Amino acid sequence: MKTNMYFNCTTADQVQLRYDELCKVFNDQDEMLQALKLEYSTLMSVLTESKPFETVKENISIADIIKALQEKVNPEGLHLQLCGSWAWLSGRTYPIKDTLKELGFRYSVNKLAWYYREADHRSGNQKPVPFEFIKEKYGSKEVALR
Repeated sequence: MKTNMYFNCTTADQVQLRYDELCKVFNDQDEMLQALKLEYSTLMSVLTESKPFETVKENISIADIIKALQEKVNPEGLHLQLCGSWAWLSGRTYPIKDTLKELGFRYSVNKLAWYYREADHRSGNQKPVPFEFIKEKYGSKEVALR
């Protein structure tokens, strides 16, 4: 009977930790150690070759994000603004915070608003910039969520 010694291990780090634990348990059993090594190498090759989901999710365009927002949330009490290549969402966002996280939005404590940006449009600025300055520099367009 074959068993899965790496049950519930979903990342390479988890597989490595489990492998180390099992090697200590089956220290003197050569046949079991060989089976562990074989399954370990198979899992590690799969886990290191596949791309994480977050990498794929970050390549979604602003237009796709707006469409997803319209499909998933009630727009009542929400205000969406496009400033340059970033989308800023404010208003009554607390009830939908989990949905926003799933879509790739992040929360800005300084601006009290959620934002979304494409992966290659990251800001190099390390200090907080006032939202009014951002709107002046990049322009601002209000988008109606239906």
